[in-house]
Amino acid sequence: MYGRLKLVCGPMFSGKTTELLKNILWAKNGLGRQVAVYKTSFDDRYAQEEIMNHDGLQVRAQSITQWEKVPDDVEMVFFDEVQFFTQPQFNGDLKEIVHDLLYRGIDVMGAGLDMDAEGRPFEVTAYLMAMADDIIKLNSHCSVCGQPATKTFRKINTHGKASVQLGGNESYEPRCTKHWAEGIKQEDLFEKIKSA
Repeated sequence: MYGRLKLVCGPMFSGKTTELLKNILWAKNGLGRQVAVYKTSFDDRYAQEEIMNHDGLQVRAQSITQWEKVPDDVEMVFFDEVQFFTQPQFNGDLKEIVHDLLYRGIDVMGAGLDMDAEGRPFEVTAYLMAMADDIIKLNSHCSVCGQPATKTFRKINTHGKASVQLGGNESYEPRCTKHWAEGIKQEDLFEKIKSA
């Protein structure tokens, strides 16, 4: 029997972790399934040993830097912030890990950003989306106009730095494509003025 893969993606503040938490609680308490929940040790924004949404809802999770095989009695595995399961934050290949879990008949669900603040797809998220049986693509509300937001805008200027950077609402905000693009253009203009 081959497992099923479900992925939740979208920009920051769109409810990805909340959706993951609802599914974890339903699998454990509603369906009585044996679950394992993982996050990277790198993501310590809210808690070290829990997955927590922006409103404080939380579930216990294993905080890891490398993979260890899940026990045979586990029926479903959950990963939060899948974009962090890459080098140097994580020593392993999440794509292969998910393949192995599915071949073992274990269902998998992950949540994460689909794009970085510069609009580039996260490779691991894109790969998992291609593999997924079910995809939930969430939107937020643009912090400028209130329209549906599909992009994450970095409020602090880190032009040219790594696309994986921790932060919350002090560093990032959701934006519609129009206001995200306007913000990117302003940031590029600032960089040109600064280097002139």
